[in-house]
Amino acid sequence: MKKLLLLSITIIAFTFTSKAQNMTCADFCVLSINNVDTINNTLDVTIYNGDSVFVNYPIVVVTNSIGDTIANINNLFYFFGHLAGDTLLHTIPTTADSIPTGFTGTVYYDDPMDSLAPCAYSYPMVCTVGINEIASETTFNLYPNPASTTINIDLSELKNSTATINIYDVTGKIVKTISTTEKTLSIDRGDLRSGIYFVQVIVADKVLTKKIVLE
Repeated sequence: MKKLLLLSITIIAFTFTSKAQNMTCADFCVLSINNVDTINNTLDVTIYNGDSVFVNYPIVVVTNSIGDTIANINNLFYFFGHLAGDTLLHTIPTTADSIPTGFTGTVYYDDPMDSLAPCAYSYPMVCTVGINEIASETTFNLYPNPASTTINIDLSELKNSTATINIYDVTGKIVKTISTTEKTLSIDRGDLRSGIYFVQVIVADKVLTKKIVLE
């Protein structure tokens, strides 16, 4: 573990002539934590802003499962914001040498102009409000939609050989998980009830999500 001085989470009080609108924590989602750069001592944290507010100078802190801070950035000292409806990748200083498979922890996200406490997210998490795909040159196709008995997935546009496919219900519960090297596959709905589901495809450092309706 490399030695790196990290700032602790700080709630900073300011007086402004114009108060920022408070963040709604439930409308944000941490999509991924990955890409540790051991040369520059950074990692990437990708967060979706499903709220209607602009986040001023975001503060991002990542802790591991035992509460130790492994990454921290405070953007207060230069202009850096997170637009409403956008997915933003934060590259932040870290002490981690890697992010192991199955990593669990907590991500704190804060706007220092917000009067509320930082938002805290248990990672990994699932976006069920304002689902948004990470900006990417790659995608996958999902058909038919709505579907009745079978969900067809076309991964031919993805370059990686292995993909993990998770299907979530609207509560965020994983109802099916498949690992595949195939470029096209069909998934039988089995005993899944009619309703809205989210199909998540994980390939390398990309997480792609699409909504599907089962009739």
